[in-house]
Amino acid sequence: EKTNYWYENINWLQSRFPNAEYQDITGLCKMADSTEYAKEQDYSLNAGRYVGVVIEDDSITEEEFKKRIKTQSNTLVHLNLLSRKLEDQIVYNINEIS
Repeated sequence: EKTNYWYENINWLQSRFPNAEYQDITGLCKMADSTEYAKEQDYSLNAGRYVGVVIEDDSITEEEFKKRIKTQSNTLVHLNLLSRKLEDQIVYNINEIS
């Protein structure tokens, strides 16, 4: 799962920067010049004003999305339970040495 995560993210970066060189990419990054940030945006450096928004099609169906969310939700519930057990163990251990 971790390998797949990194593989997908590396591919995502390489698809946007194929020559490993900077370029403006709508929704991701843009090099604003002084005209844009000084005159047009009253010196605002909020990135959202410059980069714009791109809605990408992730090529998954609504059912696949729901399944993915359900899986991630179940994982989160499991991790929260585990964290509570660890918290209790830590409190117990601290009380034992006090």
